[in-house]
Amino acid sequence: MDIVLLLNYAIAFLSLFSVNVFIILYLKHRKDYHKIPEDDGWRPMVSVIMPAHNEGKYISKSIKSLLEMDYPKDKLELIVVDDGSTDDTYPLASSFESSSVHVFHKENKGKGSALNFGLAKAKGEIVATMDADSYLKKDTILKLIPHFNDPEVMAVTPAVKIKPSDSWIKELQRVEYLMILFSRKILNFIDSVPVTPGPFSMFRAVVFDKVGGFSENNLVEDQEIALRIQSHNYKIRSSVTADVYTEPPSNLSELLHQRVRWQRGGFRNFWHYRFMIKPEYGDFGIYFVPLNFISMTAFFLLLGLMLYSFISTPYYVQYIWVDALGMSITLVSLVGVFVVISSTIMLHLAIKSFEGERVKLRYLASFVIFYWYLMIGYNTLFLIKELRKESFSW
Repeated sequence: MDIVLLLNYAIAFLSLFSVNVFIILYLKHRKDYHKIPEDDGWRPMVSVIMPAHNEGKYISKSIKSLLEMDYPKDKLELIVVDDGSTDDTYPLASSFESSSVHVFHKENKGKGSALNFGLAKAKGEIVATMDADSYLKKDTILKLIPHFNDPEVMAVTPAVKIKPSDSWIKELQRVEYLMILFSRKILNFIDSVPVTPGPFSMFRAVVFDKVGGFSENNLVEDQEIALRIQSHNYKIRSSVTADVYTEPPSNLSELLHQRVRWQRGGFRNFWHYRFMIKPEYGDFGIYFVPLNFISMTAFFLLLGLMLYSFISTPYYVQYIWVDALGMSITLVSLVGVFVVISSTIMLHLAIKSFEGERVKLRYLASFVIFYWYLMIGYNTLFLIKELRKESFSW
């Protein structure tokens, strides 16, 4: 069999398999999708660490959202760590200083360093990390705390969302975030949550004594700490009812900058934790970690095959596309149709699973049509920057 055709078959069937695994898991666990563990009234001391670097535009709103929590005030402390900001982040944060709000200024050494600085100051039994451009709903903490009823749970992630807007680029990301949240909740059912998102995540404080603090030389430290927790066979849970809103990039340049960082950091992290591809790490080790490497390889193979196909396809197939369509229906193209159908079903389930999250049809269509091209952009830049070993900071 022709190697090009064989690769097409492999990629098509892998895509179909991956998408349908999520759909099947959702259908199997749909009754537990929105389920919250019973609240037994436990109200531990919670220390929230907010690292900040040039966040003067958002930090006041972020702090206010935390201080307005429906949580005992004497059981909540905020530790703001200004990591060498050059704007008004520090004076703005300092205006909130009180017996429960502590603001520190340190030399710029990166987000991981700022988080560890805060960890050294934290007094809580539960430690939360919170980006300085994210906002909580009043019941967010109360909805996350019950997940710690299970003593093996060391971290809990919230429903990180983007507020609706009339911005095309933000709405595209809003759909993406809902898809990511949907996927993370599904992975929750097979103990494979791969990230504790920076906008807000909660940890049992003792986990840092067991696995260490945040990596200070990592592009996505919130993913690295999750992988480290998984490598110790502790549990991470994901909530779809505890809402946290974050400020997304507002233009394509900022979006690509962010996604390239995510891709570079993600590749490095999973490569570092490749030793987890073993049965002793459960579904996370035998399914999710390999899937990341296979998916990345498949993406670049598919991109190469598309370029090869375009270059090698005869003139009449490129330009008389109606005739070509009728002449080129193969098993690969049929599987491709099923992949598109399955992906659309998954998108529908993801949006439908979040009550009140209405997305206009034009934005859903934009996501389906344009997201592939966005992936080509940031994955190509990721590869170039990694090969050049370019530096990156927050």
